Amino acid sequence: MRRGGPILLVLVLIIVVLIAVAFLVVQGIGPFAKVDVSPTAPIEKIVVARQPINQADEITDALLSTEDLPKNLVTEKMITDKQSLIGKFAVASIPQGWPLSLDMVSDRPATGGSKVILPGQVAISIPLSRVEMVGYGVKDGDYVDIIVTTVFVDLDASFQSVSPNSFGQVVNIGAQPDAAPLAVLGMNNGSGQQRAAGRAELDPTLNQVIYFVPSEKQRPRLVSQMILQDIQVLHVGNFSLVAGQSSSGDVQSTPGAAGQAAPTPAAVAVPDIITLIVSPQDAVSLTYLMYSDIKLSLVLRAPDDRSRAETEAATLQYLLSQYAIPVPAKLPYGIGSRTDNLPVLGVPTATPHP
Repeated sequence: MRRGGPILLVLVLIIVVLIAVAFLVVQGIGPFAKVDVSPTAPIEKIVVARQPINQADEITDALLSTEDLPKNLVTEKMITDKQSLIGKFAVASIPQGWPLSLDMVSDRPATGGSKVILPGQVAISIPLSRVEMVGYGVKDGDYVDIIVTTVFVDLDASFQSVSPNSFGQVVNIGAQPDAAPLAVLGMNNGSGQQRAAGRAELDPTLNQVIYFVPSEKQRPRLVSQMILQDIQVLHVGNFSLVAGQSSSGDVQSTPGAAGQAAPTPAAVAVPDIITLIVSPQDAVSLTYLMYSDIKLSLVLRAPDDRSRAETEAATLQYLLSQYAIPVPAKLPYGIGSRTDNLPVLGVPTATPHP
């Protein structure tokens, strides 16, 4: 019996199967049927930059193009009509293919930071620290809310000074000191320092009137509240004094190995000032707050959050009631150490020398 017969038969069967599979693939029959992948979501055209657009360039039809995008991905900032952009000016450099929005253009050309300020708004700079600027997490173009923190004290309305008032002695003018009655309202205790005004109370045990004076100066009452919301940041840090040059990312030239100047990044200056775009009235209010030495703090918002939140001022009374913080009772017993002198956990204490 010839051995080549079965092998030839197997090869013929394999060829027949391959031809059948190829036929099914071409015809799209059975498991090889073509799947309809046509998009079901509606499509909308958005306006994009056909080529790179430089800062302060006038927007023309030649610089614009359109691109199809699923309608569920189109945001309210995106532009669908070219005519709403033609004739305006770019406020910043726009890369090729980048979707355009109204905040990227201005109705008139301008220089410096004024090109992004809309009519009816102004820019104002306020000094802030690292913590007040969210750890330097605030960048140009971000939106922030502003929280103010201040303290209140009681004043004498006539003197406009912090109460309680200080006083000395009052005697009858023109009479002999030994013969005239002396009205003692206070004493300087021989140190030249005036005593603070207090109040008289009847001691129930001694049945005597005792005059009490404050043991310390008046304690200010602290309050914090959010006063402005959804404020756009124009710039963080100082503006550059050189026209057309950014205030950040400057480079310094240092000699290279071959005697050529190699650009190296300059040390980034730590910002201590921030410029905000606000209404004229808000600018007046912020100026008053700055000169009143009231603390300003920024909180960073989500880039697409334009909502407003109703906040309640934070005071000691609010914190106690809102977070269910009890006032400790005066007990006839206590713990061994003072609660205002606790050690810092995790910090090694100094070992005393023998």
